[in-house]
Amino acid sequence: MPPFLDFEGFLVSSKELERKAWFLSTLIVIILAAVVFLVQRLAGPFLDLVFEICIFYIPAFTIVSLFLYFRKKLK
Repeated sequence: MPPFLDFEGFLVSSKELERKAWFLSTLIVIILAAVVFLVQRLAGPFLDLVFEICIFYIPAFTIVSLFLYFRKKLK
């Protein structure tokens, strides 16, 4: 498989690029879920608890699980 340009412009393999993409997407979802959690607790609830869990926390746990699975698989 030919090398690809990664996010910083360096040539990497497709596995390395996929690993970085999974890491970045996991990081973004975790930060978003943490921000929503903190705002809900500190500023007062503006979202329904069920909506909050379904839209932010379940996807965050799912993507962390997928990240850990693919990190192990792509080594």
